[in-house]
Amino acid sequence: MVEDPRYGRIMSVRGLDLSTLRRFSICVVGAGALGNEVLKNIVLYGPRELTVLDFDSVERSNLGRCFLFSREDAETGMRKADAAARAIGRMNDDVAVKALVEDARSLDHEFFSGFDMVLGCMDNIASRLHVNANCYYCGVPYVDGGIDGLAGRVQVVIPPDGACYQCTVNATHMSVVDLGYTCTGREANVPRRLVPSEPSVSSLTGSLQSLEAARIAAGKGEAGRMLLYNGLRNELDSVIVSVSGVCDNHGCGKDENHKD
Repeated sequence: MVEDPRYGRIMSVRGLDLSTLRRFSICVVGAGALGNEVLKNIVLYGPRELTVLDFDSVERSNLGRCFLFSREDAETGMRKADAAARAIGRMNDDVAVKALVEDARSLDHEFFSGFDMVLGCMDNIASRLHVNANCYYCGVPYVDGGIDGLAGRVQVVIPPDGACYQCTVNATHMSVVDLGYTCTGREANVPRRLVPSEPSVSSLTGSLQSLEAARIAAGKGEAGRMLLYNGLRNELDSVIVSVSGVCDNHGCGKDENHKD
């Protein structure tokens, strides 16, 4: 079979078989600043299916950080999932792109089990914990990403091996787990906080997250791997997170099919 020249340069990259991602069905949860970058990268790889999951609407404040949205999207209050899916669908019509306007916390493991991989670009701990737990339960690789001003973070979860996102959540995090911080702060409970976002850090973090997804698809992913980017110093650190002894996903909440 002759390779489509559209992907020729990508497939010629040495050291990583990027063709594997083309067979995947992927869900990206969150279509804000980080989600925009991840969606752009993933759709260019040409996966079989790509689902955009987000329940929020486009606002003018998104336009300074989210290149997939237009001023018209903000003026009409178009749903982020719909706007992003439309934009990336135009970027690569080989991919079956789907938009789902839904709160991730309303979906269970049956939904997430329908994907080969899930990438999280969410802005609150509660949603991250929910998606992480459901992906871990059904054995679907999950790559979590987060940005805060000049800081970026990417974590690789490959069940049943290594640490998951909940392994990194401490007591302080859990005490504010129900505070729904958003990029606009509109839905946030007291105390309100606008999550700072800088375009270059969003782009870099999204690229790292996308490349980790490609590494997983090619069988080179490292379970429990965490990348920490400091934009103020332009430094990147890589660590392997330890499994937490109090994490539900590795203890009493662990699925019987994922025993060590």
